[in-house]
Amino acid sequence: MAIDNTFMIKKLQRLEEMSVVFSQFTRMPFVECDHETFDDQIHIFSDETKIQEFAKSYLKDKILLAGVKVPEGQKKPFLSSLYSIGVNAVMFHDRDSVTRIQLRDLVQRPDIESLSKEKIPVINPSLQLSAIYFIQELRRPIEHDKVQLHDLEEEMISDFAKSRFIMGLEVLREEGDSKDKIRIPYVKDKAENIFQPIFSDFSEFQKHYKQKAKEMKLAPLTIAQLPAYLIAESKGFVINPSGFNLPLSKNQIEMIINTFQDLVPES
Repeated sequence: MAIDNTFMIKKLQRLEEMSVVFSQFTRMPFVECDHETFDDQIHIFSDETKIQEFAKSYLKDKILLAGVKVPEGQKKPFLSSLYSIGVNAVMFHDRDSVTRIQLRDLVQRPDIESLSKEKIPVINPSLQLSAIYFIQELRRPIEHDKVQLHDLEEEMISDFAKSRFIMGLEVLREEGDSKDKIRIPYVKDKAENIFQPIFSDFSEFQKHYKQKAKEMKLAPLTIAQLPAYLIAESKGFVINPSGFNLPLSKNQIEMIINTFQDLVPES
């Protein structure tokens, strides 16, 4: 028997401000797979003070969570963005009640199939979701279940192999030159190692480069094309540096190409 959640849907939609549970390991919404429904879901609270109690219940498992406020003007864009990370349900915490709401009942689902055919990946939900699950587990300071972690990693790597990525290129225009010069950007980790940013989708690209993104040239690349863009000083690539921030070394990239070559899309 279907449950009528109309009242709670409208209540969530009318909130002046909502608080979303984020993972401190990914800097993204904390995602869980429900053991009964298999929904990939996030948690939204009407009262931010309730998040502290919720977060404490996860500390015993070394899962670090925090609340992030989403004002009314950003609510709809935020909810729409959940499709890009593979989320399909929201657990709405209001006072002492918790209501599961399907994402499609809150915001319209984009035509993901047509978007996935674009040369420039507009969204990449399978890759984002598998990476979120892997990193949420990997970065927990515990002794991991090696089988579980291996399974999560293998699913993520398989999605890496299937995906197209965005690389941003800086176009340098100098007076007197007949041709534009192209510069490949890089970032440094805490140890000063150089990595080159690549992105799972356009929103992650914009999140990282902000206003600068408008001036950059976009290069859509498969994983097999990445080695050709490595600069001499680079240790490899970092995927979504302003999101889950996952580095991949040259050797790891070559391993994925060799092991999953049947999954890599045509250039």
